[in-house]
Amino acid sequence: MTRILAVGLGGMIGALLRSGIYMVAADGLGLWLVNVIGSFLIGVAAIRLSQQSAELRLLISTGLLGSFTTFSAFSSGWFYYLESSIWLGIAFAMSMTIACVAAAGAGLWVGRKEVSP
Repeated sequence: MTRILAVGLGGMIGALLRSGIYMVAADGLGLWLVNVIGSFLIGVAAIRLSQQSAELRLLISTGLLGSFTTFSAFSSGWFYYLESSIWLGIAFAMSMTIACVAAAGAGLWVGRKEVSP
């Protein structure tokens, strides 16, 4: 039961943070910010939380960061751009994917740097 509550609490916090960024960021920029920042933090969390309790990992990774980032909005944005132009849709999908994977890799690198003596 505590694991479910950890995911729920983290999910609530992550969704509220995402909503806050959407309120202050320009159209389209909010999606980029949450996905790239979230991907970076997921990379850091993968290293930094590896020795922590399952509840803490679920709270941060699955709950908070899982609800902070948003694949559904990415998919919706992709179809929006795809309707305008196939090339714009492809550019959006490729650039977002590359940016998020690079951010996750950077997060893994940073997470390892801070853990190493």
